[in-house]
Amino acid sequence: MLSSTTVNEMSGRMLKFRPGRHKRQALSALASNMPHFLTAIHPRIFMLSIGLSMATWPVQAGVQLEIVAKFWNAGIELDLVTVVDRDVEATKGKLALVGIATPLRSSFSFRREEWLRLVDLWSKAVKTQSESWKVIGSIEEIETSEAFLLSVSAGPGIKFVIASPRKGPVTYVLSKDDQARFAGALYRVLEFFSR
Repeated sequence: MLSSTTVNEMSGRMLKFRPGRHKRQALSALASNMPHFLTAIHPRIFMLSIGLSMATWPVQAGVQLEIVAKFWNAGIELDLVTVVDRDVEATKGKLALVGIATPLRSSFSFRREEWLRLVDLWSKAVKTQSESWKVIGSIEEIETSEAFLLSVSAGPGIKFVIASPRKGPVTYVLSKDDQARFAGALYRVLEFFSR
C-alpha cells in the first residue's frame, strides 16, 4: 500500500506521493519514467516487475499491466495500456494509460469518465479529418501532481499531443491505416472499465 513516503527511484529522480493521490499518480509517474516504456514488452516489464518487487513489494503486489495496443509511426510509439491495482477498491483500482515514446516519453492516465471523453474526441476527430490540422479538444489529467494535457487534432490523420509542464509536449500522428485498429483498442479499454 502506498503512503506519503518515497515509492521508487527511477532515472535518478525520487518520486514522492501524498496520501489520497496514491496509486494512480504512482503508476502514471512510473509509466512516464520507464526506460523505453513498453518498447521491448516482455523483458522490460519482467525486469521492471522484479526491480519494483524488490524495492517496493507491498506497492506492486496487486498491480497488473496489460498492453492493449502498440502503434508506430516515423520512429515514434503510441501505447494503450490498462492497469489494475487489486489492493484498492474496484472502482478506484482501474485506470488506462496512453503513452507516447519519442526520445522523450510521456503518459496520460485515465479513469473511466476521462476515457469516455477520449472516445468522444476520437469520434469527432475521425469525422473531421481533412488536409489541414484542426484541434478537436483536450483533456486535463486529474488527481496528479502535474497538470498534463492531452490534445486531439484531426487532419491527414489523428494527432495526439501529451503536454507536460516539466517535459514539454510529445506528439504522435496516427495514420489512417491504423485508425480501425486504434478504434478497436479504445473500445477494448472501455470494456475493461465496464468489467
